[in-house]
Amino acid sequence: MSSAKLNGPFTDLILQKMREMGVDSLEEFSRRTGISRGTLYYLVRGRQTKAGTWVKPSVDTLVALAKALDVPAHELLYRLEPEAPGSEWRSERHIPILGYVGGGPSQLEEIEERTVPVRVKGDARHLAAFKVRGNSMCAGKRPICDGDIVIVNTEDKGHPGAIVVARLENGEYVVKLLKNGALYSTNPEENGPPVIPLDQVAEIVGRVVEVRSRL
Repeated sequence: MSSAKLNGPFTDLILQKMREMGVDSLEEFSRRTGISRGTLYYLVRGRQTKAGTWVKPSVDTLVALAKALDVPAHELLYRLEPEAPGSEWRSERHIPILGYVGGGPSQLEEIEERTVPVRVKGDARHLAAFKVRGNSMCAGKRPICDGDIVIVNTEDKGHPGAIVVARLENGEYVVKLLKNGALYSTNPEENGPPVIPLDQVAEIVGRVVEVRSRL
């Protein structure tokens, strides 16, 4: 399918889950989740009324999708109806994209996007975003690939097994897996060192709390 046509309200969530599962087709995702292929196609393509509102899936479809994506069903509902009762505790904020993060050399070109929207309770001053350059983390259960955007909680410095963004002593920013007192790549055959000792790290910027996959 052309990426220009992937305009559904759940497209980013579905594609990210497919990547986590190692699935590269909606047909296979349909088989594994039990959601019909036709339903999945309209969920990722998006269907809107003449008034510009989403054609809403059934409750059964929302519940099945929530189970497949491992997200609360009400989060899916709020994507369809941002003003639904109960959504008022979360409002949209735009957080800054601070720059590139990745496994290769520092990228100096300017990023076209300056901010990215998030829905949070209260303010979002503890959140920041980075655009990923390189595929050194494009493997494992939670692949993070070139072109993705990672949302980082700067108040959470991570724990063993967490994915974090770190600033190295040479000024570069990397996104890596924190474990065994070092930073690891999940796809070490790609550019960048497979292991970075913590003595080369100037700062753990924060833990990655969300990955926005490129379409």
